[in-house]
Amino acid sequence: MNFFKLHKEKKELIIINFFRFIFAGLIIFELLNYSKILRFSTQFTWLGLVITSTASLILLEFVAHKYKQLKGNYLHWSIWLIVTAGLSLDAFGDFFHFYSRYNWWDQFAHFFISAVVCFTLFIVVSAFWIDRFRFSLLLKTGRLKLSLLLAATGAMSLSAIYEVEEYLEDVFFHTNRLGPGTDTANDLFLNLTGILTVVASITIYYLITRKRKILE
Repeated sequence: MNFFKLHKEKKELIIINFFRFIFAGLIIFELLNYSKILRFSTQFTWLGLVITSTASLILLEFVAHKYKQLKGNYLHWSIWLIVTAGLSLDAFGDFFHFYSRYNWWDQFAHFFISAVVCFTLFIVVSAFWIDRFRFSLLLKTGRLKLSLLLAATGAMSLSAIYEVEEYLEDVFFHTNRLGPGTDTANDLFLNLTGILTVVASITIYYLITRKRKILE
């Protein structure tokens, strides 16, 4: 039994390290362009990409480390996959100017990335706080609802902070990340739509399976 567990953990670590490699490569590429060592063009700013990628990797590594300490297992590889996919979606949109070429790219990116953030926060809240939370009125369903509430409000708050970061880039670096007047409202609406999609999906999953834990 221990042999199979070790073999499984080894395979999971290989997959996780593969996504770490992609993450690190993305950040290095962005830093080289921000430092003018490389001269690739971007639709918006290299600084914005560097901040987003670096902050995401630091947070993910922190969560993975704490998860390993608390649960004794690696943070599921699918979390690494969806976070990497979300960042890549944003980065490719900048590298290849997809945001200006395709009107739907920005909308899909906001929807998908917000859904990723909400799902990740749900896993984090469930692992680090809710499982240790003891209160007589919070039964299994109550803990699920509280996890979803915290994940949804946290994801929406982060999406609002991101819009503020875009505004500050425009103020200090004279860029045009905010776009036209309705762009911010449209971004926030799509962020909310992605978050509500995750909340609905997890709720339906629970109603069908009666399992509060999505990742075992």
